[in-house]
Amino acid sequence: MDYLYEVVKYNKNLPAMILPQNKPGWRSRTPFHWHKEIELIYMVEGHLDININGKEKSLDDNDLFLCNTEVIHMVDVEDDNRLNRYLVVLLSYDFMRQFCPDVDNISFNIDRNEIGKAKIIASMQNLLALSEQSNDVFIDLKKYEELLNIYYELLKNCSSKINRFILKAPKNFDNAKIAIEYIGNHYAEDITLNDMAKFVDLSPAYFSKYFKEITGSNFLRYLNFIRLEHAMKDMLNRNMSVTDAAFENGFPNVKSFITTCKRVYGYTPAQYRLHNPEL
Repeated sequence: MDYLYEVVKYNKNLPAMILPQNKPGWRSRTPFHWHKEIELIYMVEGHLDININGKEKSLDDNDLFLCNTEVIHMVDVEDDNRLNRYLVVLLSYDFMRQFCPDVDNISFNIDRNEIGKAKIIASMQNLLALSEQSNDVFIDLKKYEELLNIYYELLKNCSSKINRFILKAPKNFDNAKIAIEYIGNHYAEDITLNDMAKFVDLSPAYFSKYFKEITGSNFLRYLNFIRLEHAMKDMLNRNMSVTDAAFENGFPNVKSFITTCKRVYGYTPAQYRLHNPEL
């Protein structure tokens, strides 16, 4: 089982990443992953199945989903071709900490307060509408206002103190979690198995076996998969060349990038871009 650590880059001027989605089911799937940010998904139209802490939750029209920080989750669909329209907002935990220093001992549950949940849905709807406005150079100010409303409702009406929730994860997951998070932050650098083993204070031989047991993948294959994800995003979203995408995302050479892409997607990077003009 693979567990991917996702590095989130916030929208400029905003304490969150706002991601409007409008795509068929097969592109809505995500692997098991986690991130430090709190995730909100507002379903406008379509259907998503979310696995969180080993439990299944379905999202249909006008549903809202929240995933707490560092909780492992994944998204699946029933219909590869059905169009899904939804909004993903990833909220900064560090931003919350400015107003609530004890936020590390808080869990959020949008279903504990229906009024608060309704207000968050309204703000998500407003964010989606604002994201479709491209002719207003000051639109980020309105987005910021809606984000503040969401932060307020979560902290005021949808929070409860805990002794940190327990992740649904394999035993002895801590070292793998540290390693995976490090890879997520440093994938573009020259990382070796020996370096990673030393970082988590394990022998290279033991770390190699342990990492494969936890993730279902050997270290190098996992590292190259993370590099591939970022390289393909650069090619599709930044119109980056194959060579530049390879080297800027840590591949030792272009051949390694092409080989990994063909193994994962069945296409070369150039062919994949032709088939998927938008990520």
